[in-house]
Amino acid sequence: MSITIEFTPWGRFRARQKKTEIRSWLRRIGQAGTEAFRRGMGRYPPASNPGAWPNSRTGLLRSTIKYEVGGGGSFEYNVTIGTGAPYSMFLRRGTSRMARRKMSDDALSEGVRKAGRLGHWAEWTRG
Repeated sequence: MSITIEFTPWGRFRARQKKTEIRSWLRRIGQAGTEAFRRGMGRYPPASNPGAWPNSRTGLLRSTIKYEVGGGGSFEYNVTIGTGAPYSMFLRRGTSRMARRKMSDDALSEGVRKAGRLGHWAEWTRG
């Protein structure tokens, strides 16, 4: 009686990114961050407190808050939250007479926290 053990290799496995899953997650971050930014803003007067979301005088800042999902090349994706208000950089950085307020970078952090984890962003394929 003889026993033969034979190994047959499986072939190559490769991971392939699920672009739709990644972009969907980035959209959730953008939506959650934009909503947090808008909800955090109060009405003027009074002026907002240092380190808080800015209060709105005219509605320009609130109405121009948007997010954009880009990329899609080889693992190069991005989400951006921003505003088109010309004075937004003064709010974000502060000035010699005014302390910094929460802005798009804080909105992105909030969006990441609220969007949850990225699901199954890769799948295994033979090839």
